[in-house]
Amino acid sequence: MTSFSATCFTLAFTFLLTIFNSPMVYAVEPSATFTVEIADVGKSKELAALLETKGIKAVFPPANIRIVDEQTNCAVWIGKNVPLTMLQTVLPEAIRLYPYLKYFYIVGERGEVPPEAFSRTIHIGGSIEAALYKKLNVIDRQEFLKTLAAAKTVEELHAYLLEKNKALKTAPTE
Repeated sequence: MTSFSATCFTLAFTFLLTIFNSPMVYAVEPSATFTVEIADVGKSKELAALLETKGIKAVFPPANIRIVDEQTNCAVWIGKNVPLTMLQTVLPEAIRLYPYLKYFYIVGERGEVPPEAFSRTIHIGGSIEAALYKKLNVIDRQEFLKTLAAAKTVEELHAYLLEKNKALKTAPTE
């Protein structure tokens, strides 16, 4: 490589790192930016700092009446376009630091049409009221982590979550 082309490469690489350093950008779709949004409860600042060391910028939504505490904010909303590698990086750390996370949901899996930005966001600390309203099932954290680690495609993980969130069959009453 000539001195000139090496310099150009270095400048271009530095430029790209500067632009795409935060939030994390994946080569899934052109110029797609993915966001991790964390409800400001519990160890949220510790999680944000940890994710930052992995090159992922976290944001905190504005305070509102739905952000209460870790037990109330125990859901994870997953955007349908978030890449598997990002989920495999973020969710184990979130589960480790948020001991009450128990609802996991792919936003839009039941026909909702959320704003496009939601399809590129992981929201940690969704409200239990929304999870109960959607009739989500509690998902065992250890089973979820095993499935997440073993998943080869994001579609495989989505299928698992869809199956886990199917309505539970109740025994007929007599």
